[in-house]
Amino acid sequence: MKDAYRLFSRWFTRLCCFCLALLLTLSQGTFSAAMANGPTPHQQGQAYTQRGTQLLLQSRPADALEAFTAATEHYITANDLPGILQSQIHQAQALQALGFYRRALFILTDLPVPLTEQADSLTKVTGLQLLGNLHRSIGDLAASQTALTDGLTAAQAINHPDAIASLQLSLGHTAEANRDPDSALRSYQQATTSTDPSLRLRAQLSQLALLNNTVVNSTAADSTATADALYRAIESTLTTAPLTRTTLNARLDFARQQLDHGQLATAIADNLAIAHRQAQTLNDSRATAYALGYLGELYLSQQQLTDAESALQQALAIANDLQAPDLAYQWQWQLGRLYRQQGDISQAIAQYESATKSLDSLRGNLIAIAPDLRFDFREKVEPVYREWVDLLLSEPTPAQTKSTTAQNLTKARAAIESLQLAELENYFQEPCVPVSQQIDQVIENAASPTAVLYPIILANRLEIILKLPNQPLQQYTTAISQADLETLLGQLQRDLRLPFTLNEVRAESGQLYDWLMRPLAPALERNDIDTLVFVLDGFLRSIPMATLYDGQQYLIENYSIALAPGLQLVDPQPLQRKNLSALIAGLSESRHGFSDLPFVQSEVTQLQQTLQTTTGTELLLNETFTADNLTTAINNTAYPLVHLATHGQFSSDPTDTFVLAWDKPIQVNELNRLLRQSEQNRQGAIELLILSACETAAGDKRAALGLAGVAVQAGARSTLASLWNLDDESSALFSTYFYQALQDETLSKAQALRDAQQKLLGSANAPNAIYQHPRYWAPYVLLGNWL
Repeated sequence: MKDAYRLFSRWFTRLCCFCLALLLTLSQGTFSAAMANGPTPHQQGQAYTQRGTQLLLQSRPADALEAFTAATEHYITANDLPGILQSQIHQAQALQALGFYRRALFILTDLPVPLTEQADSLTKVTGLQLLGNLHRSIGDLAASQTALTDGLTAAQAINHPDAIASLQLSLGHTAEANRDPDSALRSYQQATTSTDPSLRLRAQLSQLALLNNTVVNSTAADSTATADALYRAIESTLTTAPLTRTTLNARLDFARQQLDHGQLATAIADNLAIAHRQAQTLNDSRATAYALGYLGELYLSQQQLTDAESALQQALAIANDLQAPDLAYQWQWQLGRLYRQQGDISQAIAQYESATKSLDSLRGNLIAIAPDLRFDFREKVEPVYREWVDLLLSEPTPAQTKSTTAQNLTKARAAIESLQLAELENYFQEPCVPVSQQIDQVIENAASPTAVLYPIILANRLEIILKLPNQPLQQYTTAISQADLETLLGQLQRDLRLPFTLNEVRAESGQLYDWLMRPLAPALERNDIDTLVFVLDGFLRSIPMATLYDGQQYLIENYSIALAPGLQLVDPQPLQRKNLSALIAGLSESRHGFSDLPFVQSEVTQLQQTLQTTTGTELLLNETFTADNLTTAINNTAYPLVHLATHGQFSSDPTDTFVLAWDKPIQVNELNRLLRQSEQNRQGAIELLILSACETAAGDKRAALGLAGVAVQAGARSTLASLWNLDDESSALFSTYFYQALQDETLSKAQALRDAQQKLLGSANAPNAIYQHPRYWAPYVLLGNWL
């Protein structure tokens, strides 16, 4: 029955495809002669290909995808292998235009014959370039470089100058994304030698943007002179170039650069007026929306608020008609700014809320806002959330009721959590699926009284939203500029890692305590709070909250502490002490340019002894600690605890986030796949992942994002990790204290962490008073499930 249904379905699909092809052909007047005697499958494939190409040029990628998919079906029927390959590449191009980068990648990496194994041809070159661009879009820069280099080799083999120049342009984009501006500049300069005017124009625009935004290995005067010359050349080219969608998009790109770099308003307005006329001539709705939206931004910067509102509303109407949230959020954002300037706070809040909903819909549909969104997230997305939160938490107006203020607090908390989620998804370029359980329910039912704190860094103040059990949200505001706060955080981060800085650390962490904790300390005391869960923002993630100092005691001496990368992501479940077995992997010897870790041997030995009363442990030490052995061990046995005592680094760049095995560094994406796969192959998730001897990358304000990313994507309920590494016996001692406390069924994981840190901290008369400096006991942080 199923086979009969499949046959009928295939027959019906082909019939529909034939009818659609016939209608398209009749409407276009294309292939009519060929079809007079009945089109062959090959001719139908060509008709659909031509139709799809036209739709793609008309900025209708969804319709183009349907046409290219139909073309593939007909080429399969015709057994036309070159046609199949070409139509699949076209499908990937349409998916790229829609923002479905991973689906496009799947098509290109699942070809019957891999692109690299095909004979050199323009089709192969096009496929490899598209593959490289897609890898860049999801942040896999090494794969992007490889594919584009292979494509360049193939283009040189067939001696195709324009293809060579186009590959150079793509290589420049990848080098720029890889923070190599000098290589990017060389590639852009090579691409500008193209004989294709539109390609040369795109290369010039890329070169101009690079010179305006990045320091390259040339004098400032040279860069400025080159940029000025490019600016004049682009102006001249745009004046004389024939009207095509490529030159129209180049004009809009040029206008964006003019806006970003404060060119004369009259020059920008003239350029956008031309772009608007050209977009209407070409019947290009998206380009029309961009021209109007950019014009609205220009008017807004010139305080021409009435004109700005009109232009932005027109742009937004087009975006809504197109059902294009990637456009809509930009104009909603600008309208929010406009209404705030006008003092219309309710309208401003509504527009910002719409903008964030548009962004959430983009994220939920796995659509990126732009091919290089990963690299300009902080400029294009983060400000939307922060400005909305700033507005929601501003001093309430006389017209606001207590109910409205409470609603704004709820919205602000939701906004900052959405930002945390968006930031993590941008980090990995893949979705983080939140769990259904709400944190408010968890803390109200927790055995230990728990409070949740959301510190939010804004330009002119630090806002703290406090959630206490069975109480409405509370707001606390500290007047401190972001620059002053981050200066203190940077100094404290450095001093925490250095010896002989106890007085400095206490002074700096005391100041941070005054800003962050002192205003709300009375509320915590009144409610007998035992556990604090922080949802940290920005650079605060790089500071262990345990070190905050009230002048007499550290915060860890009064509270158990945990971190949450975003409370939507946490799955709080108490640790089941029964069958508490562990997989322990350690690297004590020097490998891959990293120093040895002499106390790892002691650490893993003590752990085995501490856990010997449980159901068992497995140890992978040095040469037995390979990526394959780790994978096998995790997949074969349901270890609730996984302890990795090895060099590791957390960074704002996932390519620089890894743990070190004997055979290689295991990058975060590979570690995530390994742990996620194990979840499917065995019963139960990893309850606790311990990453000992790891550290956040020095000088990287957002390095702790890598730690949060590991915690979220690894699939473990909880992650215990160190923010910095000490090649010292204190690490082994801490692990012993922690595992001893963890076996006490009356203690939560957060309480076990507190117990271990307090024992290491000791007192002035304790034998281990040498560990009083926070550098020894403070680096350990617990993320995720704290129960």
